[in-house]
Amino acid sequence: MSRVAPILLMALLLAAEASAARTLLDYEKHVFRAAEQIGRIKADADYSEEGISHIKELLPRSEQLEFEDRQISVDNTWLYVLLDSYAAEKDPQQRIARLNEAAGRLRALDDHLRRAEAGASGKLADSRDKIREILSRPAYQPEQETQIGAFIKSVWRKIREVRDEIFSALTRLLERLFGAGAGSGWISKVLLALVLGTALIVAVLLARRVRRPQTKRKKTRLVLGEEIAADGTSGELAEAGLAAARAGDFRTAVRKLYVSLLYELGERNLIELEDSATNHEYLRKASRFTALAGPMRYLTDRFDYVWYGMFPGSEDDFSAYLARYEEAMERARTLGERAASASS
Repeated sequence: MSRVAPILLMALLLAAEASAARTLLDYEKHVFRAAEQIGRIKADADYSEEGISHIKELLPRSEQLEFEDRQISVDNTWLYVLLDSYAAEKDPQQRIARLNEAAGRLRALDDHLRRAEAGASGKLADSRDKIREILSRPAYQPEQETQIGAFIKSVWRKIREVRDEIFSALTRLLERLFGAGAGSGWISKVLLALVLGTALIVAVLLARRVRRPQTKRKKTRLVLGEEIAADGTSGELAEAGLAAARAGDFRTAVRKLYVSLLYELGERNLIELEDSATNHEYLRKASRFTALAGPMRYLTDRFDYVWYGMFPGSEDDFSAYLARYEEAMERARTLGERAASASS
């Protein structure tokens, strides 16, 4: 009995610890470590499965946090959606884009939590409300499937069902025509196999002919997960950003302008665009040009705050962002022209 008591006591202590809500500081540390795991997965694709498993251990789908004697509910579903879509994605470019998106959001969340913790002393009520607002922000939740998306899936499902029914009916018809049943002769079975093989070849050729126009689509480039046509321009991206701003979507507007600047820098050979590069990696590349360092840092920080931090932004914020964007674009053009004249 004396041996059992310590074991039971330890089990009770472990159970109490497991049921207790995690502190905000512990949560912030786990967010930081999860972001590190994303970087390790990017560096070593073979670590993907283990890394994703570890991230999900660090950040359960839902949990309770304890802050200033109160509990805050946290839903990390948005992260699970990104990780699952990464695991299911076949396109290497899009896989990297999913990782970059997850890493960016985790870094932004970690930064928000650190700032909220730092401001806790003296303004506990304001800080607590700020943290609750950050952790329960609807934008961190997975996007709901649109009615159009659900309709398209339903149509494709019906098409597959009809295809299977047609194939099954064709098989039964051929069996009747050639008598290729369970007890029929080998000649009939051979004929049936030839007919089915011919039908399969015809179906494949037709499918290729239907899909051929799609394979001729112009190649796209991927910049921070944004697909840009081979003949696309930074001006077109900027126009899309301004259109989003006029519609009140300042978050998308900031993203479009930022990608527009990166694309312009790449086109002028000031930086090299890479599918796997993050916004901070691009910042380091551009900062070797003194004229670009200041505006690029501002634009990158605001991009982090608005896009990865899931803040909607405001008209005034966007006006300031647009001014710095135009400044950076003008400097990029000047640098690009100098570089071109120097090499000629």
